[in-house]
Order: sequence, then C-alpha cells, then structure tokens
Amino acid sequence: MRVSELKAALADAYARGVEAKFDSVADNGDEIWSMGSAMFVLPAVPAGAPPELEYALRVRRDAVLSGTCEECNASLDADPFGQLGGVEAAAAIVAHRRNCPASDENLLPQLRQFHERRESTSVDEIFAAASKATRLRVEGKTPSRRMIRNRKFEMWSRRLLDQKLAESTGKCGHLRVDPAQTWNILLGDTRWTCNQCWEYLGQEIVRGNSPISAREDFTCDHCRIVKDELEPLILRIGTFVLHGGLCRTCSKRSMATTEKPRRARNGAKRRGRR
Repeated sequence: MRVSELKAALADAYARGVEAKFDSVADNGDEIWSMGSAMFVLPAVPAGAPPELEYALRVRRDAVLSGTCEECNASLDADPFGQLGGVEAAAAIVAHRRNCPASDENLLPQLRQFHERRESTSVDEIFAAASKATRLRVEGKTPSRRMIRNRKFEMWSRRLLDQKLAESTGKCGHLRVDPAQTWNILLGDTRWTCNQCWEYLGQEIVRGNSPISAREDFTCDHCRIVKDELEPLILRIGTFVLHGGLCRTCSKRSMATTEKPRRARNGAKRRGRR
C-alpha cells in the first residue's frame, strides 16, 4: 500500500467517525485496537502507574485513535515499513510538542522510571499496593455504599470468592500479563476483568450486550430469589471485587451487626470519678 493510500484510508476513517474498538492484549502487554479496516498496536497503561504517567499514555493513545492530540493539536502521520504476517504495516507518528504530556521527552523518562521502581519492588509490596489501590477505588466509586457488618455474610462472601475463582473460565489479557492489580467480576458471569476492561464491559451492558441473562440480572446473589428490584452489592476482598445485587431482605440482614455490645466492667464508672 502506498503512503498516500494509507493516509487516505485513515483520514476517511477519522472523518466518518469510526469508533475505535479494543480487541485484545498481546503477549508483551501491548494493546491491539481496531478501527474499520485499520489495526493499531499501542502501549497499555501499566497497573499502578502514577496519575501523570497514566494521563500521558492515555493522551498518546487517544491521539493515535482520533488522529489529533487533544493537548497540542499534533496530527497523526504514518510511515509504512512493509508487511507483518502478510498485512501492510506502518509506524504511527505523532509529532507532539515538547511541552505536551504525551511527547517522548516527557513520557519515556516517566515510563522508564516506573518500570525501574517496579523491578526493584518485592512481589509482596506490589500486591499490597494493588490491594490498597483496589480499596481506594471501591471507596471512591461507591462513597454511599453499605458496609456488610454481619459475620455470616462476611463468611458467605469469602466462600463466594472461592467459588468464582474455581468456576472462572478466563480473565482479560491485562490480568494475564500482570495479575497484581484489581480483579473485577460480575456475579453471574465467569470471566474476570481489570479496571479498564470492566469499564468496557459496562459500556457493552449499556448497549444491551450483557454477559448474563435477564433472569440472572434480577436474581439476588445471596438467597437466589428473583426480585423486581435489587440493591447494588460490591464485595472487596484484597484485590478481588465482586459486583452484584441483593434483595432488600438480604441487604438489611447483611448490615445487621452480629457483634454483642461490650459491657463495662464492674466499678469502671466508680473508678472514673476518683
């Protein structure tokens, strides 16, 4: 394919507003996206990346998928270099300005430092950080969530996690490449996803492409009774987050504390007055 034909094809896809679609994750961790007849290989946002690095990578990705950088207005150019597996391939080039977060000068040193720090960090520390990030994300996403205080429900949630791990049919490519991050699952489904793929799943559900049946969608995840309305359920255990729903009865029971109130020892008040 000549350079002019390649650029014309990309310009046509951008002009028609063809939506870019995330397809899969390569063995080296790169993401594969498609847009019409074009396919892009882009660096993934690594789990645990600091906000500045995550933003720079997302700006860089969006610049390729949209054709223009939202920060510095640089446009996409392409340099064909031959074929890969019988498919015409080209290097995507976006000449970001030096002060753009997505420029090589700003992004590459951050990415290198991130990988150097991660390589020097123990596995236990990495998973501890992932667990903390998961907790903060759950608390930030659901500030008004109801806490489970019932010990029987806590034990049930741990048995439920073991069950979902045992019956799992797979996980997204990001988790396959780097398991030290948040694992999400929709109760009723059997596939785990990272936070990014969880957002994509949510978009598909809004479009009407839910991985679970309508009956399962209205089934309480505790008592398994079909109800017209369910209250949201979010269970976090370490880096695992289970998303589902409880009927009002089970939701009320889950918040009923099973701990007995502490009784003051004899003479405690009297000693306090001395």
